[in-house]
Amino acid sequence: MASARWHTRGREILYCAPNPATAVLEVLVHAGVRDPQALGMHRFIKIEVPEDLAIERADEAQLPPDWARRTQVTRAWGDRWLGEQRSAWLQVRCVLVPETYNVLVNPRHPQAVRIRKLAVFPYPLDRRLGG
Repeated sequence: MASARWHTRGREILYCAPNPATAVLEVLVHAGVRDPQALGMHRFIKIEVPEDLAIERADEAQLPPDWARRTQVTRAWGDRWLGEQRSAWLQVRCVLVPETYNVLVNPRHPQAVRIRKLAVFPYPLDRRLGG
């Protein structure tokens, strides 16, 4: 529906985080989620990734040192990854908390069907996060 750090609008992609705290931070960087009505509408989707699924990691040596501030660079990199279908799963460093990471899923990759949705449940955000 919209362009983001690792893709341009019109490309299918799923952004994931290794834990709910990182996911909440990623959600909060988008101003629209701070609307009081939006805070209660979030859902948590828990997935299971097979251990033998190939995990590709973004090689930051292939990116300019200021890649975190240059979304045109990361979008081009991600669009290329999506198009080449090198892997179903791409691990990228989290810009908000560089000590952790985010994971991108290419739903068009043949191995993506092996990633299973385990649960979906309401995950309303605390109203204090509305700012």
